[in-house]
Amino acid sequence: MKPRKENQRTTEQSQPFSFTDTRLQLGKDRGALREVRQDSLPQVVQQENTQVVSMLNNLQSNFSSLVQVVSSRLSYDKTKEAAFDRLYQEMEELKQDQELNQLRPLYIDLILHFDRMESIYRHGSVSPELTEILKTLSGELIEILYRRGVEPLYTTSEFFDPKTQKAIKVEPTNNLAEDNRIVDIVRHGFRLKELILRPTEVIIKKYQP
Repeated sequence: MKPRKENQRTTEQSQPFSFTDTRLQLGKDRGALREVRQDSLPQVVQQENTQVVSMLNNLQSNFSSLVQVVSSRLSYDKTKEAAFDRLYQEMEELKQDQELNQLRPLYIDLILHFDRMESIYRHGSVSPELTEILKTLSGELIEILYRRGVEPLYTTSEFFDPKTQKAIKVEPTNNLAEDNRIVDIVRHGFRLKELILRPTEVIIKKYQP
């Protein structure tokens, strides 16, 4: 029986680690691994943040480039549109000037015919029948001019306006209130839109103390 006890002691002494020791060692290993993971976690997060910031910077750079391209395109389109508008306006003005240079002599001739007919039926000794015919013809002539954009210059004030009128005769007056007052209209003026084809010819009074 004694040898059996000695063998048991020998066996117990030959086993350096027990189950409890093994659990303690595993716990230490897990704690060390956890510490390693906790130490390496900030580095991973920092790397991910760096990547995100880099991606955002790239997106911002690309967006800025896109905005610049779009702005340049819009500026080019506006400049091109303004150039075409200016060219179209110049061509339209040139066309109107050419039409005016070609048609102005015709308009002046028609206006002179109107003056003659008006002078005949107003101041001439003609029959009532002829007077009515001349009035009808002069009215039709005015209608033709209207259709071409030519219209009479109507006198809206009793005083002389040098912008649309021409004084062909002056009558003296000692009344200052009558200075530049229109006495009579000799010939009606005509205009084509804003262009004065012929000013209204008038007789005015001029103050002379």
